[in-house]
Amino acid sequence: MHLIRGREYLARIQNFKLLGREHDLERISSILIRKSSNSLLLTGPAGVGVSILPLGLQAAKELPDTPFDIIVKKLFWLNTDSLFSSGDSNKINDEFQRMLKKLVQTPESVLIITDTYNFLEAAHNTGNSHFMNAINNADKSKDFQVILEVRDEHLSSVFKWNSVISEMYTLYDVAEPVGENLTLIVNHVSESLSIHHKIAIDATAIEEAIHLTSKYRDSLGLGGAQPQRAISLLDRALASYRQYAHKHHPKIADLTARIANSTDETQRLELQNQLNIWERDWGNLKAEISKTYQYQRDAETLRFQLQDELATLQEEESNNLCPESSAVKTFAQLTSNGFDSPAQANIKEKIHQIEKEIATNAEQHKKLVALANKDLMLTRQEIITEFSQISGIPSTKLDENEVENLINLEANLLSRIFGQNDAVKHVANSVKVAKVDTMQESGPAVSYLFLGPSGVGKTEMAKALAQNIFGDEKSLIRFDMSEYMEKHAVAKLIGAPPGYEGFEAGGILTNSVRKNPIGIYLFDEIEKAHPDVFNIFLQILSDGRLTDNIGRTVDFSDIIIIMTSNIGQPYYLNPGLSDEEANNLATEELNNTYRSELLNRFNGRENILHFKRLPPEVIEKIIRREITKLNDSYQTRGLEIEMKDSCITCFCKDHYDLIRGARGLPGYIKTNIRPVIVNHILNSPNEKGKFCAVYNTERKNFEISFIKK
Repeated sequence: MHLIRGREYLARIQNFKLLGREHDLERISSILIRKSSNSLLLTGPAGVGVSILPLGLQAAKELPDTPFDIIVKKLFWLNTDSLFSSGDSNKINDEFQRMLKKLVQTPESVLIITDTYNFLEAAHNTGNSHFMNAINNADKSKDFQVILEVRDEHLSSVFKWNSVISEMYTLYDVAEPVGENLTLIVNHVSESLSIHHKIAIDATAIEEAIHLTSKYRDSLGLGGAQPQRAISLLDRALASYRQYAHKHHPKIADLTARIANSTDETQRLELQNQLNIWERDWGNLKAEISKTYQYQRDAETLRFQLQDELATLQEEESNNLCPESSAVKTFAQLTSNGFDSPAQANIKEKIHQIEKEIATNAEQHKKLVALANKDLMLTRQEIITEFSQISGIPSTKLDENEVENLINLEANLLSRIFGQNDAVKHVANSVKVAKVDTMQESGPAVSYLFLGPSGVGKTEMAKALAQNIFGDEKSLIRFDMSEYMEKHAVAKLIGAPPGYEGFEAGGILTNSVRKNPIGIYLFDEIEKAHPDVFNIFLQILSDGRLTDNIGRTVDFSDIIIIMTSNIGQPYYLNPGLSDEEANNLATEELNNTYRSELLNRFNGRENILHFKRLPPEVIEKIIRREITKLNDSYQTRGLEIEMKDSCITCFCKDHYDLIRGARGLPGYIKTNIRPVIVNHILNSPNEKGKFCAVYNTERKNFEISFIKK
């Protein structure tokens, strides 16, 4: 049947229970009972649970407090594969028309298409592209309602297939569950995972799975969105842990480690006795499990052989009793359908006996496995280990205490950002407030506007924040605002209006935040953007929300926004002005350039920060840091670079340029010093030693010599 009734469809889902989605269910219910625009287009990223909501709607019909307007709705799921399985265009069309007729004849019917993209593609490939138009016409005529389910990545393609969809259906964007709702869902699903793997799951493992998959969103192989990411991580961690624990039982590993660390001989002997007993019992248990498994495999093989033998015997006896030339049936022929021959009965008895033994053995195997898993429990550490394998992030980094990271944030930033102590302290404190303070405020998590000369640490601050808060500089997403100088730049950010080319694709900014709703967004050189773009920024900074061209609301509440501007550059670069005078003049120019309502959105202008010119001693410190990085990088090859402080001072004095800032000096090292090291490695890969870099004040360059160890 191409239409599956709701109750039947729900019965196919074992232990279904809708948790943490009450608000979503209430919203789609209210849409379905409207008079107009009462059909739905459900969309969301893969793994977020788009298909769960209609199932929840069906399940809610059985609850006593569900509104009658929803109870009377008759839900039908379309079996797309069944409808198009024949490949015959005419037959498919006939079956489709019968399906529509049934929906029209059923009062309060709702058609649910679980994968609209697949449906449209199958209809097109079989020459039935008109199917969607027929469904739309029926919806328009109020014959029945429709719920279309579309994944985010297919939404633009669906709109291209049928442009009327975006106008006719009420778009409902299914957002990722967060907080208690996310924990509730993952806890519920983890129960079925625990039953499948036969291993208990500690509450801390679930918390860590949610934490890691929410913080590190770009990790591969874990699904597109929550809760699927956390569920996938738990499933993978359970599989890995089960395999490892059955080879190296945690209790045996623990006793072995305790023996190695013990200094008391009496204690060591006692632990060794315990270890011997555990190894013996564990070895015996594994042997018993292996024995039951082997018996099961052999018994099933024998059963298949007997079934084949029975089938052959039945065929032979049937041929002997009913030869084609015989016109008269004997008593044996007349009774052959009701009685087994002695040979058949004997084989069937053997099969019956083997099946009983298989069932008994399976039960014994199940008990032995349960005994083997009795002391096993998936903990937080196994989650960290598995996630480290997936992401490539060292487990030591994943295991860092976030509270300690916040406490040490200022010190960590100062280790990378030199000469901007006031700005670093301000940023560190405001980030701590955003992360810890429980006051609910509109707008993004925190927003900054960085002013100052080029190459003094504005972009480096953004990178350092990304590294210290989210564990990876890749969590920093950069927008070069020089690419948004034209009037149509707004359409690039939030998507083109309906009817214009590119409408289906959505906006660059809104799509990015939907994909990465937690992170740091850097908008570089905002003064180059078209003035219309600032209307969007005003909404983001004020409400922390933005609606794209398709109608989806994008949430910026967990985003850190950093904007940089070159306004006031002449003042910052003027050596005749003090830092305070340069800041005041730059602020005056800023006030003349931007509307006050925009500037006030940066925490009442408190988060508009001025970065200072870097004095010579700070520039020298940056060069020493670069040399330290080089030495750390080549240490494994037995190579090091030596550069005396006097050489660094002379080099900085000759090469530091206020206009280029600190960027020019590391660039010189990359261009002139690193090639010498690399060429040495290529020519003498096994030769270890020290490179001595001496600065020539006349030629204004480094002369590098190599001393072999």
